Amino acid sequence: MLDRRRLMIMLTIIFSAGVTPIAIRITQGEGMPSHVIVLIRLWLVSLGLLPLAWTRYRGELRALTPRQWLLSGIAGFWLALNLLMLFVALEYTSVLMTSLLRRTSPMWIVLPEIFIFGVIFSRRFWLSLVLTLLGVALVGLGGLSAIEAGSDPLLGGALAIFGSFCFSVYLLIGRQLNNVIPPLLYSFLVFFSAALVITVFVVGTGTPLVGYTANAYVWAVVVTIMAQVFGHIFMNLALQFLTATAIAIVLQVGVVLSAVIALFLFGEAPSLAQIVGGALVIYGVVVATIEQTQARWKHGAGT
Repeated sequence: MLDRRRLMIMLTIIFSAGVTPIAIRITQGEGMPSHVIVLIRLWLVSLGLLPLAWTRYRGELRALTPRQWLLSGIAGFWLALNLLMLFVALEYTSVLMTSLLRRTSPMWIVLPEIFIFGVIFSRRFWLSLVLTLLGVALVGLGGLSAIEAGSDPLLGGALAIFGSFCFSVYLLIGRQLNNVIPPLLYSFLVFFSAALVITVFVVGTGTPLVGYTANAYVWAVVVTIMAQVFGHIFMNLALQFLTATAIAIVLQVGVVLSAVIALFLFGEAPSLAQIVGGALVIYGVVVATIEQTQARWKHGAGT
């Protein structure tokens, strides 16, 4: 029963990762700015979780240490940046390019292990890193010749890569806090923190929250359900039995799903260079993640 539950959680994460960029693109097509969509989804899920967090986890909420409050707020900040980068990247480039490049997060996750914890990786890992970087270059340059690559593929790709870095920080913090804070309570804390960050940004830019079409608000709700409920909440649940890098591997499958849907729905046909580069990125990330897990185990066994 436990294995079936884990499988269901993983399939839900893949489905969310594949469909969410499509829903975002449709919402943007209705004329709603990216940061408004992010604000709506974060406040909807925060308010939705508030009664549960207060009634079910009131004791745990009061027992949180100042460090746990601080880390939750920091995680929310990086989550807000990650979401903003994803949405804005989709304004400039294709679903494939955005989804693929922002899934390079395992490469950012390993950096602290190398420079802070002194983990030594094999030659296979470094080869996978080279292949991933080569794949990223091919995806970016191939976007210039793709049929529907967006108005500025290189800018969109850069934003997507920065978003992957933000997502890595969010996962690393979540891995620590999910061991001591109930997943749903942690989800509420980071969503609420992220909502405050985005609210400051929206107010600062003077962007209106009203005046958009009814379809835009409906699709914003769809984005919320797909991304926040089926995505981040289930990822926080998965962090109880999967490492942050293992989740990053699972999310690679969502890249393929997004690309297939975008091909049929938006006619976003990738170039040959993007297909080759995408394959290199996925292969490199998967191999690097496996090597990372083995390196962590060897490092831990020797201490």
